[in-house]
Amino acid sequence: MASLGRWLKTAFEQHWRALVLLIPPIGLVVWASEWEGLLFVLILPVSAFAIGFVLRPRHVWFIWLCAVVIQWLAMAVLGKYADPEGETPFSLTVEAFAWMAMGVLLPVWLGRTVRNLVEAGRHSGPTPARPA
Repeated sequence: MASLGRWLKTAFEQHWRALVLLIPPIGLVVWASEWEGLLFVLILPVSAFAIGFVLRPRHVWFIWLCAVVIQWLAMAVLGKYADPEGETPFSLTVEAFAWMAMGVLLPVWLGRTVRNLVEAGRHSGPTPARPA
């Protein structure tokens, strides 16, 4: 159990920047969830893609699970569990996994993958000839 605690501490130390950068877009999406039109929702996947591209997180799934917790906390702070409009607090809690998979997990993974492909393309050019 001590090794799990050590691993979680290391994972958080490696990914705290990405998690801090995800708090505002997740909070905004939760806060504005009742607005008409969903264009603002794109703020979250675009931010997550940028985080994946720039920071290239090693454990994307860890960021996804932390994003679920951030969403739960945002919903609790903003009172979204009190007035779920036809849903139960339990269903909102479970749906957070799917929403964060679409809004965080996939975009962060895509951003990291695109960055890795871009960097691999830079280094795969022709090698200079060796002097004789």
